[in-house]
Parts: sequence; C-alpha cells; structure tokens
Amino acid sequence: MKIKLIPWQKQVATDDHRFRIICAGRRAGKSVLSRMTVLKWAIEKEGLYWIVSPTYKQSKMIHWRELIKEIPRKWISKKNEVELSVELQNSSRIELKGAENPDALRGVKLRGLVVDEIASIRNWDWLWSEVLRATLTDYRAPAIFISTPKGFNHFYELYEQGQKEGDYKSWQFSSYDNPVISEEEINAAKKQLTEDTFAQEYMADFRKHTGLVYKDFDRKIHAIQPFDVPDNWEIYRGLDFGSANPTVCLWVAVDTDGNFYLVDEHYASGRTIDYHAGIINSNRYSQRVVASYGDPSGKQWFDEFAQRGIFITPATKETGTNFNSWVRYGIEKVSELLKRQPGRQNPHVVGDEDGQGLPRLFIFTGCVNAIREFEAYRWKEKTVAQAQDLNEPDVPEKANDHAMDAIRYIICSYQKMSGEKEFPKEHLFQKGFY
Repeated sequence: MKIKLIPWQKQVATDDHRFRIICAGRRAGKSVLSRMTVLKWAIEKEGLYWIVSPTYKQSKMIHWRELIKEIPRKWISKKNEVELSVELQNSSRIELKGAENPDALRGVKLRGLVVDEIASIRNWDWLWSEVLRATLTDYRAPAIFISTPKGFNHFYELYEQGQKEGDYKSWQFSSYDNPVISEEEINAAKKQLTEDTFAQEYMADFRKHTGLVYKDFDRKIHAIQPFDVPDNWEIYRGLDFGSANPTVCLWVAVDTDGNFYLVDEHYASGRTIDYHAGIINSNRYSQRVVASYGDPSGKQWFDEFAQRGIFITPATKETGTNFNSWVRYGIEKVSELLKRQPGRQNPHVVGDEDGQGLPRLFIFTGCVNAIREFEAYRWKEKTVAQAQDLNEPDVPEKANDHAMDAIRYIICSYQKMSGEKEFPKEHLFQKGFY
C-alpha cells in the first residue's frame, strides 16, 4: 500500500517528536493524516491504537467510513461498527473513541494515540493528566493532537508548548496548504463568510474565534506590566467559589479616573477553605480592600470565609431578572470597559500606537489565569437541532469562566455602589461597627 502525502502531511509524518500538534484549517488534510499515521503505526507494531474525538458520534461521522475504505480488505481480520473497531491480520487493533465518556478510556495500554478536534474537548487538562496520559506510559507511545483552533484555549497552550524544545513539536497550516482543494473555492468561502469565521476555520488563526464573549480583549492592549498601586486608589475583591472547580479571588484597583486594573489573582482547585483564606488574607492588597463581592448563591461560602476574617457581600443582581440575563448584564458591563475609546489616554499605560485610544480595564501580566480565560471564554454554540432556540439570547459556556465570574461580580457591584454612594458593609464589619 502506497500513500501519497501532500507536502505538509509529509513534513509532519516524517518528524520524530513523540508528541506532535497540528493546528490546521478545514479541508487541510488533518483527518486523513491522523488515520494514515495510526494505520502506519498499527502495521509496523502490533498493539492497540486509538483515535479520540470529542464525541462518539463525531468519531463515527468523521473517521469510520473513511478508515474502512482506506484499509485494504485483505489486511482486515474483523471489524465492529458498534464499537468502531478494526482488527488487522497482524492482531493490531484500531479503535475510534469519544471523549465524552472518560471512564471508558481508562485502564488500557496504547501503542499510539491521535486526538482529533482537541480544541472542542471539554476538561482537556483533566482528561489528559488523569486518563489519557497514563495509557501511553507502558510503551512510551507517541501521540498526535489535531484541531482547528477555537480561540486561546487549551489547544493554544498545547500548540505553544510545541513551539519550545523537548518531546513536543507543533505546526500551523491553512486550508491553502492543501493543493488538492481548489484555491478558487477557498477564496469563494472567504467572500461568503465573516472575517472571524474564515480566519478561524480556513486560516487556522487562534486570534479569531467566532464565539468569544470578549472579542475586544487583546493582550497587547489590555495586559500591562505591573506597577505600584497608589495609596489613594480603591481596591476591591471578587470571589468565585469551587471545590473540584477552582476557587478564584481577584483584586481590582480603581483609579481616580474610573479605570480598572486587575492587579492580582488567586486561582486554585482541590484545596481547603483554610488554604484559600490563608492565601487571600496574606495578599499584600487585602489590607486595602474596600469591599469583596461573590456569587449571591454562595451563602455557605460567605459564612465559612467570614469565620476566617474574609467578609463577602453578595454581588449586585439586577432586580426582576433571571440568572442568564444577569450574567449577560455583567458581561455587557465588562465589555464596555474593554472597548477602546478614541482620545482616551492613561499615564500608567504605554500603548495606543495606532491612535485608537485606550480602554478602561487592564490586567497585570501576572494574572495569567484571568488573561487565559478572557481569551477562551465563549458563547454556547447553537446546533441545527436547536433551531427553535436560535432567536434566544446567547448564554456563555460553563467553562473558562471562574475568573470571568469574579470580575463580573466586582464590576456589577461597583457600578451599583458608586451610584448610591453606599459605604460597604464589609468595611464596617471590619471596623467593628457590626
């Protein structure tokens, strides 16, 4: 069996790095390469090989029929369409899996692994560290990670890791890199699609994600070098609570011109309240905090933190609105602060090289988790099956949202407090008035 690879496929296929990461546009040929690589592995060395997609349904739709057509019939010993498995004459076995059932991915020894459309896999960091990584240990097996990007999420982090030295290597290819696909057809798609959609789907551009909540966020503009916060600036805290999920505390300073600066963060999961409280209380900004705001539904958390000297006020919630509309209201408030305003300058910020003005919200570069979430927080996708709901307001996904919730609590509550000139109850509590 002879396989003719296009130039970029050959470049990746002949590379000897153990972990290879491919960021590629639609129809660039990444799925074909993944199947051909697994088949090559399976022919050369007997063992179990997987191609893992975000769901079982996607594995079947993208890979099953093509895989069966691509393997010569005389090489196949048996196949099972329900299990999406093919056994070869040399006893090697290729299986297609879905990542939505992690327990079904445990306890095996793989000779090779391909993860397809990894950018769409939820809880990837956990799935990799707790489930998939161990399957490669016995044979020190290789793995290939393939996807079209979806903003600056976990796939971007993996791609960046592949740009450094070590066992990882990454490449980026657009749909134009597949000579089999008509350039005229790709250009036609460019005319028909939005700039963001084309950049993401065809150019494999991490920066252009069609579903990003905070599309105005740009780390070149909003992420700034830390500086000493003046004594006359107010500092607020926002907290989002979690056990398995991270507990997050953000410290936000507000200057005399109404600019907001996310100056520090605490972001940790699987820790006790005593641990979180110890970190928060010892933070250099905590003695200057005017008020702390948290999820209004977290009364038990409020009580636990209060026992440890951290007094939290329920975040302002617009009267008469449901949860989703409250979240959207907060997102709108944060979005307003992220927008650049023509003519707006800031003596503490170096920027505005293009003359478009500066925003009112900035993030110190040390707040790496908040920056990551700003670049990955996205709206929940609507499918064809949900056509009747297409006119419903957008709702953000419950992922990469912990710091985003915490910043929203501060911004919503600060607006309310400033308007009514209230003296924060937490401050009174700390001063001994309650």
